[in-house]
Amino acid sequence: MTNLRPQITADAAAAPAGISFAKDIAPLFNATDIAHMKQVTRGTLDLSVYNDVVVYASQIYSRVSSGSMPPPPSKAWTQQMVQLFAGWISQGTPP
Repeated sequence: MTNLRPQITADAAAAPAGISFAKDIAPLFNATDIAHMKQVTRGTLDLSVYNDVVVYASQIYSRVSSGSMPPPPSKAWTQQMVQLFAGWISQGTPP
């Protein structure tokens, strides 16, 4: 996988302080996204579970920032959503 750190750092610069999974990140994933990822990963990635998202944070960031995730019918994440996720990673993935 490509070194995403420079891109994450750049996107995180626009993110607010104090981002948390419960308050800010979990709401980014809708029920369709959660069900889809459970299905395609055979249950290894549940986007509603903090520990799962932490483990896959770089891969999730790579896909949402490129627009390849989420799949249709969900809409691609806005730049602000991508920046929020990057900020969460940069802030140490707080729960």
